[in-house]
Amino acid sequence: MTILPKMAFISPMRARNKAAIAAIVFTALALAAFNAGWWWYYRSIQTYLEYQLSQRLTGVAATAAVHISPEDVEALLIDNLDVYAAQLLYLDSLARIDSLSEASIIDLDFDYLVSTRDDIPPEGYLLAQLNFDSISIAVAGRPAASALYDVDGTYLKSAYAPLFNTDGDVAAIFVAEAGAGYFSLLGSLRKNLFALAGGSALVVIVFMVFYIIYNRRMTAAEEKLFQAGSQAALGRMVAVVSHEIKNPMMIIRAAGERIEKKYEDQEASFIVEEVSRLDNIVSGYLSFAKGSFSLSLSAVDPAAMGRKIVDEFRPQFEAQGIELRIDIDNNLPQITADRIGLRQVIINLLLNAMQTVSGEEHRSRKIVGMSMHRENDTIRIRISDNGPGIKPSQRDKLFEPFFTTKTQGSGLGLYLSRRIIEQHRGTIGVSSNDRGMTTFTVTLPLGEQA
Repeated sequence: MTILPKMAFISPMRARNKAAIAAIVFTALALAAFNAGWWWYYRSIQTYLEYQLSQRLTGVAATAAVHISPEDVEALLIDNLDVYAAQLLYLDSLARIDSLSEASIIDLDFDYLVSTRDDIPPEGYLLAQLNFDSISIAVAGRPAASALYDVDGTYLKSAYAPLFNTDGDVAAIFVAEAGAGYFSLLGSLRKNLFALAGGSALVVIVFMVFYIIYNRRMTAAEEKLFQAGSQAALGRMVAVVSHEIKNPMMIIRAAGERIEKKYEDQEASFIVEEVSRLDNIVSGYLSFAKGSFSLSLSAVDPAAMGRKIVDEFRPQFEAQGIELRIDIDNNLPQITADRIGLRQVIINLLLNAMQTVSGEEHRSRKIVGMSMHRENDTIRIRISDNGPGIKPSQRDKLFEPFFTTKTQGSGLGLYLSRRIIEQHRGTIGVSSNDRGMTTFTVTLPLGEQA
């Protein structure tokens, strides 16, 4: 018999999902690196412009201070109105020519002596505390510029130059506040940077949306091809297996029929019945794997079928010390289903549960439960166990061909069970929690099946 390599049945969907995640991560990192580069460029330009602005603004303040004589400084300190009027005209002209938002002269107590401001605050120069270090340098006799401040998108920068009295001491400070024109390039660069970052993010989002849609479609197509390849391989394998076991089954059946006829033995009739059922199952699996499976529909009483299966297998559960709990609604309506196929699904789930809990030696109570109830227009069959549970990483693989968590097993039971239930237009799913409770749920619609 040819044994098919397990690697041949690894779904391409997983590889494509990993590639999609890698593409998303790479794109996100590329976008982050791109925007980080632009922000670094912006900060470099900002630093350079701030230096140039400091040099220019300091030069304006120093030059203006040279044109204010010590006598005028002393006159301003004693509120000489004529000097005040002359200096105000000079400051207005200077502010207009050099694009200053404000030009002022303050005393060493930070009170305004003269200013181009329309609204001079009575509390004095408001930026004295913020720019104290730069003002201190000016008081010491050297021009200085403050740092660049960004307050809600509004840039603030000032320059200070000392004004001397006739004794050569610093008696006042000339203040030059940078106007909006100084920051136009910086503000424009910042707006363009935000626009570029937003535009690149939008392009990446649109690209990722199209990529996700494309990836899903390609994944669905590859999954169909994968299922077709798996089914073809499964068909070849089952063909070999069925050929190997059909002849021995026919010999066993013939021997059982002879014993039944000769001795009228009831156990012999049971052998004949079970061999016939096994033959039907193998034939059904063979045709199912080849894609030619068709349901043999008839009226089925699910409650009666469930109780009969429980009666047949209860001795096996009891022999292994497993408590079998049954909750079957006796008033369930009949459904139209394939009797052999549905029976095999229930038996497969029950035996899986039994094998799962039988290895839990540390449990004082091993429990397998089966319930059947009507829920709206469906019949729900639940088979649960208190085994070790199923890891989240394994749940999505349970119904793939040749995947098994047991040391022995073909990995075909759940795959074929799902195919049978889907042929009935039903569903089969699994849930498992941290306490080890695992439940398989089969949902079958009421009414005619096609």
